Amino acid sequence: MRKVKIKLINGKKYAYDMKSVWDKTQKRYRKKTVYLGRVIDEEKGIYEKLNRGVSRDYGSELILDYGDSASIDRCINNSIYGRLFKSILFKHNDSVMGLICYKLIQSKAMDHAETWFRGNYASKLYPKANLSSQRISGILKALGSEKERRKFFKSYISTTISLDGTSGVMTDSTGMPNEISFSLSAGGNHGGESERETRLIMVVERSTGVPLYFRYMAGNIVDVSTLSDTIAELKEMGVDTAFALIDAGYYSESNVTELYDNNISFVTRLPAERTLYKELIKEHSADMEGVDNMVSYGRRVLYIKTVEVELFSHTAYAHIVCDIKRKADELTRGFIAAKQDAISMDEFSKNMLCRGKFIILSSEEIPKEEVMPLYDTRQYAENLFGISKNNLELPLRVHSVETFRGYLMLNFLALIVHKEYTRALGNDYSFEEAIMEMSNQKCKVYDNNIIISEPTKKAKHLASLLNMGVKKPEI
Repeated sequence: MRKVKIKLINGKKYAYDMKSVWDKTQKRYRKKTVYLGRVIDEEKGIYEKLNRGVSRDYGSELILDYGDSASIDRCINNSIYGRLFKSILFKHNDSVMGLICYKLIQSKAMDHAETWFRGNYASKLYPKANLSSQRISGILKALGSEKERRKFFKSYISTTISLDGTSGVMTDSTGMPNEISFSLSAGGNHGGESERETRLIMVVERSTGVPLYFRYMAGNIVDVSTLSDTIAELKEMGVDTAFALIDAGYYSESNVTELYDNNISFVTRLPAERTLYKELIKEHSADMEGVDNMVSYGRRVLYIKTVEVELFSHTAYAHIVCDIKRKADELTRGFIAAKQDAISMDEFSKNMLCRGKFIILSSEEIPKEEVMPLYDTRQYAENLFGISKNNLELPLRVHSVETFRGYLMLNFLALIVHKEYTRALGNDYSFEEAIMEMSNQKCKVYDNNIIISEPTKKAKHLASLLNMGVKKPEI
């Protein structure tokens, strides 16, 4: 019968496996002791055997940055996703959590993760982590397995929906330039310039702004061919899409027809090069700028005229929007350019009707006052992409499909934590401001104790918002 014995030596706990072994010579059982390592988690039976290289000694620094990683860790544990995050790649969980903290706090090249880790309290929070460059690649590869991805999203999405429900999703896509030689990297074209890239599709819950899901594909796959697959994958993950707020790049007869056939309501922008756009602008521009069509949106005043249209044999609604300030600015710039012969007067006058105007399409009627607030929620998805791009250190430098998938997954996990953290902060602080302030709080490391420095008034307020409490860290 095996029994683990814990010994306290110089204030630290060490584990030994006590076995009963039959001694043939003495004809009796005797005790055999096997050293298991320093106790990391006695309840879970996690031990650190340093002499076999199971983990690295990150505890040599005497003063560590404390508040930033401590607040992130507490935010995760206080959220509905605490248990889920602890289950991610259990064997490598400390390393994954350390990398999430690094991405959120530093967002620098992975080569520097180990150096940062040595000087941060994260090394005490996640003592089994190994953030050496050689190990990070293996961790990302494990994180990028399709099995792990499906396991995570099934649990994550069901947890998210159980809390807030879902009122619909927003989908948007962006290109990620890279020079990786694999099937997911192909030529894309933006602004007349061609470069190798991979496309990332992000799905965001409309009412809460919580990131729900992501997909990726080669950069030469056009947006209009991806919507149906995204909806199908969401359904497999437990999301029945009832509303979709989509980018203009997804506008096509096949996509719109599929949305109608599946009873999915949608809002999208009508691309300016479409015939329908030109017909609506020509027909309604002359009489849309009346008092009945005026709408205030923030500090802006808009004209919005709504007309019923036929959209690929289905009834839809076109909201023709004229931004008064934008129209004046565009007319001023265009007229000055024509006067300076940068463009001809004929060219200037030809596009006058379109100045300051755009058209939003919806499958259902929407009050004028709700058109812009609804459509502008797309900006949150775009802001998430901004975070994603920064954290992905574009152009990407990973060199295999598996590692690439793990890199995207790590970035998505960081986005979830970023969202939870900012939700706790409310409108008092930005994420960047909070992390910068919290990083100023240090801690001193002793053999048997960690002493946290006195927080500033601002740090105290942040700690209260994040519900950090006053729990004493353990060493």
